[in-house]
Amino acid sequence: MSDNRMGEYRVAERMPVYPDNIQGIEFLLSRRTATTLLEIIHGSLSCNSEEDFVSLFRKIQNIFPFDFAFTGLTKLDDDGRICSHNIINISYPDEWLKIYEEREFQNVDVIVKENFTTFRPQYWAETYKRNTPPKHFISMAEDFGLKEGYTYGLMTPGQKRRGSLFSFSGNFDKYDKRLVAILELLIPHLHQALCYIHSPELPQNGRGLLSGREKEVLNWLKQGKSSWEISVILNISERTANFHIYNIMQKLEAVNRPHAVAVAASLGLIEFD
Repeated sequence: MSDNRMGEYRVAERMPVYPDNIQGIEFLLSRRTATTLLEIIHGSLSCNSEEDFVSLFRKIQNIFPFDFAFTGLTKLDDDGRICSHNIINISYPDEWLKIYEEREFQNVDVIVKENFTTFRPQYWAETYKRNTPPKHFISMAEDFGLKEGYTYGLMTPGQKRRGSLFSFSGNFDKYDKRLVAILELLIPHLHQALCYIHSPELPQNGRGLLSGREKEVLNWLKQGKSSWEISVILNISERTANFHIYNIMQKLEAVNRPHAVAVAASLGLIEFD
């Protein structure tokens, strides 16, 4: 395996709405943070083992100051319940994970349910307001220091009943747009790395998958350009730019633009300088 693994719009009525571009929140990220993000992305593209993967979180902690972190890939049954999983515990208390499994807390954990239903960034306090979990679950989690946090995961391309979960707990006493922006940029690449570690037999070469024009559009997406900006750069209509972006996401089976960039990078279709 080589290291080169390393606004809103609608195109059709059935198509979901995706953020037009991540660059709209770039003012929240310092140059140092952006540089560290790029280093982590490079690291995820050359990640070949759990040890490589875990080492990335030391850098993540420099821009996303968490106390505990946990990741996993799961398979869901027909009712949307977890039937199997592969986890990499970064720093969650082992005793808590043991209790969690013994008491099958995944059946009452609203954060987990929300993750595998929406695959969107979650701020725990907001999810708890909408769907309050049992008091004994909350109380026990808080006893282990797991009171506040963020969770985000993605569906695995080509495997609708498989997905990831990344949870970070720490002193997050209020919703932080900057942290959400970091998750939206970073998690798609960590998701691809996690998929490769657990399923190295998955396709790792996207040769012939995208047209030349789609690759052009994808490279501008990598740089955070909006549909309108891409249309100006390539001298095409915004509608045509959206059409290409939609096709890219369909071909790569990506759920949003950052995910499309991450999948493309893992397949060697684009590179990060």
